[in-house]
Amino acid sequence: MPLIPYSAREGRPSGTPAITIDKQARIRLNKPLQRELGCEGRSIKLYLAYDPVNKRIGLAKPDVVRLTDHRPVTFDGQRAYATVTGFLRKFQIPHDRAYRYVYDGKEGDGWWTFRLEGYDAPDDPRNLGKK
Repeated sequence: MPLIPYSAREGRPSGTPAITIDKQARIRLNKPLQRELGCEGRSIKLYLAYDPVNKRIGLAKPDVVRLTDHRPVTFDGQRAYATVTGFLRKFQIPHDRAYRYVYDGKEGDGWWTFRLEGYDAPDDPRNLGKK
C-alpha cells in the first residue's frame, strides 16, 4: 500500500471565528477572529459580556460600544490571550478544561456573540420545536 502524505493544515478547524476558555482562566481569540477584529499580531482591548441563559459570551470594541464604568480586557498581541479569572468567577463559567465558543452573530450596537459549542440554548430559534 502506498504512503499517503498528510498536511498539517488538514486537521485544522475551519475559518469560523471562535474563542476558547482554558484551564488557566484565559480567553483566546482564534486566528479567523483576530483577522476579523483587525488585531492579528497586535494587542486589542475588548469589552466582555455574558448571557447565562444561552451560555453566550459577548465581545465588543470600546470604540464601537460605549460603556461607562466598565474597563475592557486587554488581549496580548503574541498569543491573543487575556486572563479573565474575575469574569469566569462572577458568571460561574466552567474552565476545568478547554471550552470552545463559536461565532453566533452580531447583536445590538456592535457586540460579537459566541455560543458554547455543543450547547442547545433555550432561546435559540434553531432549537424551537426540539424536544
